[in-house]
Amino acid sequence: MVALQAADRDPALYTDLDALDVRRDASGHLDFGHGLHRCIGQSLARAEFRLGLLALFDRLPALRLIASAESLALSTSTVHGVRTLPVAW
Repeated sequence: MVALQAADRDPALYTDLDALDVRRDASGHLDFGHGLHRCIGQSLARAEFRLGLLALFDRLPALRLIASAESLALSTSTVHGVRTLPVAW
């Protein structure tokens, strides 16, 4: 069994593993699988994410987090993230 929570957390490849850094060099990551099991929708997902973030920050340029990163409650389901993300603009 593979622990997906451990994917892309190799300290030899990445620094500050718990920080969200959208500018991080993500070459070699495992998010969309590899080889035969590679996600066929990965190009679309990447484009949607990139365009969605550009549109979000274009429409709400003053968008900011109003809680400390340390205070955010993490989700414990199979989809990792935060339970709430308090922001203001």
